[in-house]
Amino acid sequence: MIRRIKDFMGLVESPSGMWLFIRIGIWIALVSILLRLVSLPGLMRMLSPKKSSGKKWPREKLVNFSSFWLGREAAFFQRSCLKRSLVLYRYLNMQSERAQFLIGVRKEEGELRGHSWIVIEGEPLFKNDDTDYRLIYSYPGNQP
Repeated sequence: MIRRIKDFMGLVESPSGMWLFIRIGIWIALVSILLRLVSLPGLMRMLSPKKSSGKKWPREKLVNFSSFWLGREAAFFQRSCLKRSLVLYRYLNMQSERAQFLIGVRKEEGELRGHSWIVIEGEPLFKNDDTDYRLIYSYPGNQP
């Protein structure tokens, strides 16, 4: 138990890190609800910051925090590339990284599968991310 607490404190590092961690968890919960209430284009407009926050967080910290929350077995926090991509889109754009949100589909074993991911300057945020999908949605609109 003490090791877990130390690992967690190493992850958040500071009061501002703790505040970022909490805000990412709140946004994941909000996105989970809003996905059921708002169209995707409407949600994307809501997630797009009007201006830069002026803060710069390491990408790894943003990814780790969202992965932590999405690893929970609670209703709002089940693992989902869609929720992860939406929240990372918001935070990366808040720090002026010009992230692009993409959704693609493909057939696997006769079933239609979907995936969402983030692209920055034409490169997937996760280098090992499988992006071999037929692109069906991109926000902002121009494709990478």
